[in-house]
Amino acid sequence: MVNRKQFKVHPVEYGPITPRGQGSPLHVAHRTSHSGFTIVELLVSILLTSIIMTAVYSVYRVQTHSAKVQESRLEAQEYARSVLDMMVREIRNAGYAPTGAACAVVAAASAQSLQFLYDANADGDCGDPDENITYTFATTGCSGGLGNVTRNGSDNPLTNCNVTTSFSLSYFKQDGTALTSLPLSAADLLTIQRVLITLTVQSLKPDTEFGSQLTVTMTSNADLRNRGLPS
Repeated sequence: MVNRKQFKVHPVEYGPITPRGQGSPLHVAHRTSHSGFTIVELLVSILLTSIIMTAVYSVYRVQTHSAKVQESRLEAQEYARSVLDMMVREIRNAGYAPTGAACAVVAAASAQSLQFLYDANADGDCGDPDENITYTFATTGCSGGLGNVTRNGSDNPLTNCNVTTSFSLSYFKQDGTALTSLPLSAADLLTIQRVLITLTVQSLKPDTEFGSQLTVTMTSNADLRNRGLPS
């Protein structure tokens, strides 16, 4: 049997118990951890968020516009360059007559029109189709003060009614002197050595969001190599 006198129970000493009443530390901590935002704090948060989102959207919009402008400019440049390359390549053939055909190098020349001939198939004459070429600017079928560069008539436009009226053709002698009395006389036609083409086109995809229309101006020279190279 266990002798109870051998064991002594020592009372456990506890500190003072603080009641969880009003104003106690436990009550304050509990109340603070469950508190929410006030209306003023919520409104300030919404305002700051709106300002940040507006700034982010503005930057995004500007960047998007810049990207579209660059894309439209590149497209317009490539478009204008393709038209100029075609014109220059063919104008350089003016007067080509490998069999000695009597072809007028340039038949007519004005500020916005050029007519020339060459023996494309080397059959001894310049009377076959596509051997008498006329490039000109025409507004037929276009609106808004725009027009087309056409090849042998308005039924064969090289552009899409997106060429401005500033399209121009300039002519120069072999020594570089400009021929300014347009349309050129028969005597001046015999002295043309170089043709300068200035083409201004509008982009085919205008930026409707920003209300702007991009235009690109490009120039190119066509040397009449069958009349001799410049000295």
